[in-house]
Amino acid sequence: MSPSSTPSPSPYNFRTSWKPTSRFREHLSISVPTPSQLTEIPLEKSHFSPDSPPPHPPQTDSSSTMRNTFRTRSSDQERDLEAGTRTRGMNGNGHGVTSPGGRSTWGMGFRDRFTKFFFELRTNGGSRGEQEQDLIPIQPAYMAEWPPLNVEDKAKLASSSHQYLRHPVVCPCHNKGKEELRREKRRKWCLILILIIFILLLLSNLIFLNVRVVDLSSPHLTIPTTTTTSSSSTLLSASAQQCLSQYTLNAPSSPSTYPCSTCLPVLQSVPYAQLESTDSGDAQQVVNAIQFCGLKGIFDNSGSNAQTSFKQSGWLNDTRFCAWTGVSCDGTGKVSALQLTFPGVPNSLPNELGALTGLQNLQVIGNNALPGGSLPTSFTNLTSLSTLHLESTSLTALPENLFSSLNNIKTLALIDNAGMGGPLPSSLLSTSLTSLAINGQQVTNDPLTSISGSASLQSSLSILDLSSTSLSTPIPSTITALHTLSELHLDSANILPPLPANFPPNMQLLSMQNDTGLKGATLSGSVCTSTALKSCKVTGSQLTLGSGSGCGVCQ
Repeated sequence: MSPSSTPSPSPYNFRTSWKPTSRFREHLSISVPTPSQLTEIPLEKSHFSPDSPPPHPPQTDSSSTMRNTFRTRSSDQERDLEAGTRTRGMNGNGHGVTSPGGRSTWGMGFRDRFTKFFFELRTNGGSRGEQEQDLIPIQPAYMAEWPPLNVEDKAKLASSSHQYLRHPVVCPCHNKGKEELRREKRRKWCLILILIIFILLLLSNLIFLNVRVVDLSSPHLTIPTTTTTSSSSTLLSASAQQCLSQYTLNAPSSPSTYPCSTCLPVLQSVPYAQLESTDSGDAQQVVNAIQFCGLKGIFDNSGSNAQTSFKQSGWLNDTRFCAWTGVSCDGTGKVSALQLTFPGVPNSLPNELGALTGLQNLQVIGNNALPGGSLPTSFTNLTSLSTLHLESTSLTALPENLFSSLNNIKTLALIDNAGMGGPLPSSLLSTSLTSLAINGQQVTNDPLTSISGSASLQSSLSILDLSSTSLSTPIPSTITALHTLSELHLDSANILPPLPANFPPNMQLLSMQNDTGLKGATLSGSVCTSTALKSCKVTGSQLTLGSGSGCGVCQ
């Protein structure tokens, strides 16, 4: 409807009819003028049309809110009714179209714009209000429902607190955990108990070992042994038991500290045959200790260089002496062969060497200076010795009665021992030697005559080598008595003529090289016609062979 046709409005009560459109909780405070003041203020007609629809309430639907948020400025704009106009859009000329009963915003006067400005300022209206209507309303945070407080139950619990303190209530859900704790505690105690038992066993074993390992400086202390029977205990003295325990327990870890100087004579006095019949275990340990001490005496009697060589060969690193270099043992555990070669030779052959009663083969090769001295008196204990080889030593002459005890000697080799110059030991002529070699050292008293006159050697000697001995004697005619002789070596021996007409009938090799003393002598007789002779060497002796037609195989 047009403003000219609008009927006069009914009296308007502002307090009862006005409903605030502001989104804020507080109401606007407006001062109402007095009647006297109203006469002075020019009145205007209300800009509110009775037909104007009420403003749309804010929608709570989320989809509608989202659509309103993304509306463009070209859409219709809602103005506060109290601002005076409500623009519906633009006409074709770009001018605003007013709602009925209103007037265009473009035609507002200065007063209307001023009033609108302060109104929007006070109500935080305008575009900000419109933007706030377009925003998504803030949703309250979700909070879960609180569990029931159970005030009555707590009151009952508080009233019976003294009973709870005296008899605490255990939650059934905790019974399982406490049972697990009890089982775990029992397991721990069992482990601790096992550990304590193990430690006690170790301590008892250590105490037992300490009791058995006895210092020999305490002669009055007796050691109980579990390896000996009552019968063997009567055969072993206290000292023998101590030495045996020392060897069994201490020597394997510390071989060099075993007191052989004290224990060797004690153990040698043990009746081995009787002990073997009563306790073979102790008997074997006694044998091992004696053999060990015999070899240890060689080591202890050596210089630093020799000991280093022995150590590198395994000597005294343990008590397994059969595995040491140069040492061989028989089936009974006794040393059967011993080979000592420089630098692994002692300064002199020790007396402990006689402890090796099972020794069958002894070979010592020095450097013309070591070993020196004489053979030990205990050397006669080597009754099983069958081969004796002494080379490049400075040993003195052999004792006269040396071979009286060495009844089993079969091979004797004395080579380049400058200190042994002299006659052969008389006891040698009573042996049953099969091989006798004396080279590089002087031999006096016509050894060929002595040897060929020995009844025992006549039936046993097979090889005779007296090369480089400076005999300065002729070959005796009794040489033919050595009917078992197969080899005769007289090279560089300074043999003198005349040569015998006959040689041993079974001789297969004859060597007389470089015997310049035979110059012009004639080699003839049986040696030239022998069918047994296979080799005959006389080079450098300037001999006449036969009667001019040669002498068999000799050349």
